[in-house]
Amino acid sequence: MMAVSLMSKPRCLLVCMVLCVGVLIGEVCAVDLSEYFIAEQNYGREPVEGNLRLVHGRTPNEGNVEIWHQNRWGGICDYLWDINDANITCNQLGFPQATKALDRSFFGDQTVTFWAYKYGCLGNETRLDECFHRPYGRPGICNTQWGAGVICEPRDPADGTLRLANGDSPNEGTVEVFWSGVWGSVCKQEFEKVDGNVVCRQLGFIRGVESFGADMFPQGVGPIIVDDLTCDGTETHITQCGLPNGPFGHNCIKSYDMGVVCKPNREGDVRLMDGSGPHEGRVEIYHDEQWGTICDDGWDWADANVVCRQLGYRGAIRATGYKGEDFGYTYIPIHTSYMMCTGTEEGLIDCHRRDGWTHACKHVEDAGVVCATQDTDTIEVLQKDTRVRIVGIGTGIGRVEVSLGNGWGRVCDPDWTDNDAKTACYHAGHVWGEDTRAATSSEVSAPKDKDMPFILSTVICSGVANETLPECELTVSETFSCTTGDVGVACEGHTALSSGLSGALIGGAVGGGVGGVAVVGAVIYYVKVVKASAAVSAAA
Repeated sequence: MMAVSLMSKPRCLLVCMVLCVGVLIGEVCAVDLSEYFIAEQNYGREPVEGNLRLVHGRTPNEGNVEIWHQNRWGGICDYLWDINDANITCNQLGFPQATKALDRSFFGDQTVTFWAYKYGCLGNETRLDECFHRPYGRPGICNTQWGAGVICEPRDPADGTLRLANGDSPNEGTVEVFWSGVWGSVCKQEFEKVDGNVVCRQLGFIRGVESFGADMFPQGVGPIIVDDLTCDGTETHITQCGLPNGPFGHNCIKSYDMGVVCKPNREGDVRLMDGSGPHEGRVEIYHDEQWGTICDDGWDWADANVVCRQLGYRGAIRATGYKGEDFGYTYIPIHTSYMMCTGTEEGLIDCHRRDGWTHACKHVEDAGVVCATQDTDTIEVLQKDTRVRIVGIGTGIGRVEVSLGNGWGRVCDPDWTDNDAKTACYHAGHVWGEDTRAATSSEVSAPKDKDMPFILSTVICSGVANETLPECELTVSETFSCTTGDVGVACEGHTALSSGLSGALIGGAVGGGVGGVAVVGAVIYYVKVVKASAAVSAAA
């Protein structure tokens, strides 16, 4: 019998399952169980020399590895830690095998002394302390970020887990499902393409099903578990679909066992994982025939915008990153970092990657996005490096142009006011002044790029001193009908060029000085978007 135990503080016990601090609710405790999951074979006893435990994982089969030595727990340094060492660790803890050998204190920095390092398991050992390793008691050899970790294969998969059997390639085969400790099959009755798409997506093939049928592959193992599967196509897992007969309830025969051929993934495909809906999640990209994450170093709204458009959404409303606060973490490879999208690329694979397919990150830095759905009316947009510049016939007077992180664009607002102008001037680097005003159309007649899109159709600023553009209410859209032309400003203290001179000055004053473009990017702003404009042709 295996026990899961904590070695400190009063606790409650769910026999043979979980021992934790808190109040039991059914079969779980009403607390965060990530502090310690410690798997031991010595149920009911104090640990003995060489016992192991896994700490800081989310489930009992994962965590940083600690070993009991000289009557206290200590960490294991990740130097030369590999899958052989991880397998012996998992076997000792009662799990079938390891699925990952992890380093760099993947589950959190170590808080205990390091006891050992440089393990060299051969694979025939029954305990980790039987493997070759450097002598115990070298606590200074590693720092807190160098702890070894493992993910062990669970004793049983979760209900609803799928696999494909009897196929010639990973994307095809008889559909088999795990439920209540048993692998079984899925019946083809009432099975439609929409159901096949959900099956393929759950298996990691985002492009859906290519073909399906009952005579494509040999019969699956075990009993018929799923019949009359009813999905609407938005699900990511078959347990989210309707199952009117419940698991194991069916009116089917084994010769109707369902098989599928999923469309293979392509280099550069992207998917969103672990969000509350299909429009949000941790960003994963398909590269070198495997899914991997993207480090959030340099991750901004322009990068997120490309991801969302690639997935068919109208754009991004938020870019997320550090500590996986929104969408958790995973164990697949980290593929890259420092994406440098302009925001106009068709796919994330088309963006420049400063470091190629390399990184120096942990999974707590996985990048994520929230995409704008078609029915979004009020959303918050995470913007970095929001910029304003004034293009005109003088200094501080002219047409307003804005960059929201994905290239420069024009502003069209039939209700442009002096308050809006004050904010635009201040954001461009000019002093906040009561004499700042909205400019007339004749004052913003400087040459303009006909191909530059309108990106803002409404700007509503409060007029509060030192307000910047991201604090205003904005309507963001790249194409819409503009009948009033570009908005303009005449900033306090502006200087117009003499009559007869031609050309345009791009003006931005920082601290009152002239020259360059003012950049406000040190602070992360939340932009309140109150309406999504209709996508129609933009007037020049």
